[in-house]
Amino acid sequence: MPDRTLESTPARRRSVGEKLRADMYLTRLDWHLEAVLPGKARRATVKELRQSLVSDPRDMSSSLRDLGSPKALAEQYADDAHRRPLWSIGVIAAGAALLVYWTVFLSYVFGMLAAVESLDSNEAHATFLTIEVTAYSTAEAIGISWTSDWTWLIVPTVIATLAFLLGARAWRATTPAAQAR
Repeated sequence: MPDRTLESTPARRRSVGEKLRADMYLTRLDWHLEAVLPGKARRATVKELRQSLVSDPRDMSSSLRDLGSPKALAEQYADDAHRRPLWSIGVIAAGAALLVYWTVFLSYVFGMLAAVESLDSNEAHATFLTIEVTAYSTAEAIGISWTSDWTWLIVPTVIATLAFLLGARAWRATTPAAQAR
Protein backbone atom coordinates (compact mmCIF):
# COMPACT_ATOMS: atom_id res chain seq x y z
CA MET A 1 0.00 0.00 0.00
CA PRO A 2 1.54 3.33 -1.04
CA ASP A 3 2.30 5.97 1.58
CA ARG A 4 -0.08 8.94 1.30
CA THR A 5 1.40 12.35 1.91
CA LEU A 6 -0.41 15.64 2.45
CA GLU A 7 0.38 16.73 -1.10
CA SER A 8 -1.41 13.76 -2.63
CA THR A 9 -4.43 13.91 -0.32
CA PRO A 10 -7.42 15.42 -2.07
CA ALA A 11 -9.03 18.45 -0.45
CA ARG A 12 -11.84 17.66 1.97
CA ARG A 13 -15.34 18.63 1.06
CA ARG A 14 -16.31 21.30 3.59
CA SER A 15 -19.70 21.56 5.24
CA VAL A 16 -21.66 24.81 5.20
CA GLY A 17 -20.85 25.34 8.89
CA GLU A 18 -17.11 24.95 8.26
CA LYS A 19 -17.27 27.35 5.32
CA LEU A 20 -19.12 29.92 7.43
CA ARG A 21 -16.62 29.55 10.28
CA ALA A 22 -13.72 30.03 7.84
CA ASP A 23 -15.40 33.06 6.25
CA MET A 24 -16.02 34.65 9.66
CA TYR A 25 -12.40 34.04 10.64
CA LEU A 26 -11.11 35.52 7.38
CA THR A 27 -13.41 38.54 7.71
CA ARG A 28 -12.10 39.26 11.21
CA LEU A 29 -8.55 38.73 9.95
CA ASP A 30 -9.20 41.16 7.08
CA TRP A 31 -10.39 43.81 9.56
CA HIS A 32 -7.23 43.39 11.63
CA LEU A 33 -5.01 43.34 8.53
CA GLU A 34 -6.52 46.65 7.45
CA ALA A 35 -4.53 48.24 10.26
CA VAL A 36 -1.19 46.83 9.12
CA LEU A 37 -1.24 46.16 5.35
CA PRO A 38 -2.26 48.17 2.28
CA GLY A 39 -5.34 47.00 0.38
CA LYS A 40 -3.67 44.96 -2.37
CA ALA A 41 -1.39 43.08 0.03
CA ARG A 42 -4.28 42.52 2.44
CA ARG A 43 -6.52 41.01 -0.25
CA ALA A 44 -3.68 38.79 -1.52
CA THR A 45 -2.95 37.57 2.01
CA VAL A 46 -6.59 36.71 2.69
CA LYS A 47 -6.93 34.99 -0.70
CA GLU A 48 -3.81 32.90 -0.07
CA LEU A 49 -5.01 31.93 3.40
CA ARG A 50 -8.46 31.03 2.04
CA GLN A 51 -6.87 28.69 -0.52
CA SER A 52 -4.71 27.19 2.19
CA LEU A 53 -7.75 26.51 4.37
CA VAL A 54 -9.64 24.91 1.48
CA SER A 55 -6.77 22.59 0.67
CA ASP A 56 -6.06 21.65 4.30
CA PRO A 57 -7.11 18.01 4.84
CA ARG A 58 -7.82 18.53 8.55
CA ASP A 59 -11.17 19.65 9.92
CA MET A 60 -11.77 23.42 10.01
CA SER A 61 -11.67 23.68 13.80
CA SER A 62 -8.13 22.28 13.91
CA SER A 63 -6.97 24.49 11.05
CA LEU A 64 -8.35 27.66 12.62
CA ARG A 65 -7.08 26.72 16.08
CA ASP A 66 -3.57 26.31 14.65
CA LEU A 67 -3.77 29.76 13.04
CA GLY A 68 -4.60 31.40 16.37
CA SER A 69 -6.66 34.53 16.85
CA PRO A 70 -7.17 36.77 13.80
CA LYS A 71 -5.62 39.71 15.65
CA ALA A 72 -2.45 37.78 16.56
CA LEU A 73 -2.12 36.45 13.02
CA ALA A 74 -2.53 39.95 11.58
CA GLU A 75 0.23 41.22 13.86
CA GLN A 76 2.55 38.60 12.37
CA TYR A 77 1.92 40.05 8.89
CA ALA A 78 2.77 43.59 10.04
CA ASP A 79 5.89 44.74 8.22
CA ASP A 80 6.59 47.61 10.63
CA ALA A 81 5.22 49.16 13.79
CA HIS A 82 3.12 51.68 11.85
CA ARG A 83 -0.62 51.21 12.24
CA ARG A 84 -2.99 52.29 9.48
CA PRO A 85 -6.49 53.78 9.90
CA LEU A 86 -9.34 51.26 9.96
CA TRP A 87 -11.65 52.82 7.39
CA SER A 88 -14.17 49.98 7.25
CA ILE A 89 -14.52 50.03 11.04
CA GLY A 90 -15.05 53.79 10.77
CA VAL A 91 -17.91 53.27 8.32
CA ILE A 92 -19.50 50.71 10.65
CA ALA A 93 -19.08 53.06 13.63
CA ALA A 94 -20.66 55.95 11.69
CA GLY A 95 -23.60 53.76 10.65
CA ALA A 96 -24.10 52.55 14.22
CA ALA A 97 -23.95 56.14 15.54
CA LEU A 98 -26.57 57.24 13.02
CA LEU A 99 -28.77 54.31 13.93
CA VAL A 100 -28.54 55.23 17.62
CA TYR A 101 -29.16 58.93 16.88
CA TRP A 102 -32.26 58.28 14.77
CA THR A 103 -33.58 55.73 17.28
CA VAL A 104 -33.24 58.21 20.15
CA PHE A 105 -34.62 61.08 18.07
CA LEU A 106 -37.66 59.15 16.86
CA SER A 107 -38.28 57.76 20.35
CA TYR A 108 -38.29 61.35 21.63
CA VAL A 109 -40.67 62.49 18.90
CA PHE A 110 -43.06 59.56 19.30
CA GLY A 111 -42.91 60.06 23.08
CA MET A 112 -44.08 63.63 22.52
CA LEU A 113 -46.90 62.33 20.34
CA ALA A 114 -47.93 59.87 23.06
CA ALA A 115 -47.89 62.69 25.61
CA VAL A 116 -50.10 64.85 23.38
CA GLU A 117 -52.51 61.94 22.98
CA SER A 118 -52.67 61.14 26.70
CA LEU A 119 -53.07 64.77 27.84
CA ASP A 120 -55.81 65.49 25.31
CA SER A 121 -53.78 68.42 24.09
CA ASN A 122 -53.83 69.55 20.48
CA GLU A 123 -50.15 70.30 20.07
CA ALA A 124 -46.77 70.21 21.81
CA HIS A 125 -43.47 71.90 20.95
CA ALA A 126 -40.00 70.96 22.18
CA THR A 127 -36.35 71.11 21.18
CA PHE A 128 -34.06 68.11 20.65
CA LEU A 129 -30.39 69.00 20.03
CA THR A 130 -31.39 72.40 18.55
CA ILE A 131 -34.06 70.78 16.35
CA GLU A 132 -37.56 72.14 16.89
CA VAL A 133 -40.01 69.25 17.19
CA THR A 134 -43.80 69.48 17.00
CA ALA A 135 -46.32 66.76 17.78
CA TYR A 136 -50.01 67.34 17.15
CA SER A 137 -53.22 65.41 17.53
CA THR A 138 -56.64 66.61 16.39
CA ALA A 139 -59.87 64.85 15.56
CA GLU A 140 -58.87 64.90 11.89
CA ALA A 141 -55.18 64.00 12.06
CA ILE A 142 -52.16 63.12 14.16
CA GLY A 143 -48.58 63.86 13.23
CA ILE A 144 -45.07 64.90 14.01
CA SER A 145 -42.76 67.39 12.38
CA TRP A 146 -39.37 68.93 12.92
CA THR A 147 -37.81 72.04 11.54
CA SER A 148 -34.67 74.02 12.05
CA ASP A 149 -33.16 75.11 8.80
CA TRP A 150 -30.02 73.05 8.19
CA THR A 151 -29.59 71.85 11.77
CA TRP A 152 -31.60 68.69 11.20
CA LEU A 153 -28.94 67.69 8.62
CA ILE A 154 -25.90 69.10 10.40
CA VAL A 155 -26.44 67.32 13.75
CA PRO A 156 -26.50 63.76 12.33
CA THR A 157 -23.66 64.63 9.94
CA VAL A 158 -21.46 65.80 12.83
CA ILE A 159 -22.35 62.69 14.86
CA ALA A 160 -21.56 60.38 11.93
CA THR A 161 -18.31 62.19 11.12
CA LEU A 162 -17.06 62.02 14.71
CA ALA A 163 -17.99 58.34 14.96
CA PHE A 164 -16.24 57.64 11.64
CA LEU A 165 -13.05 59.42 12.68
CA LEU A 166 -12.96 57.74 16.08
CA GLY A 167 -13.88 54.31 14.72
CA ALA A 168 -11.33 54.50 11.93
CA ARG A 169 -8.70 55.88 14.28
CA ALA A 170 -8.01 58.47 11.61
CA TRP A 171 -5.17 60.08 13.57
CA ARG A 172 -3.01 57.16 12.41
CA ALA A 173 -2.99 58.72 8.92
CA THR A 174 -1.16 61.78 10.29
CA THR A 175 1.79 59.94 11.84
CA PRO A 176 5.25 60.67 10.40
CA ALA A 177 5.53 57.13 8.97
CA ALA A 178 2.26 57.55 7.08
CA GLN A 179 3.35 60.90 5.63
CA ALA A 180 6.64 59.39 4.44
CA ARG A 181 4.80 56.80 2.31
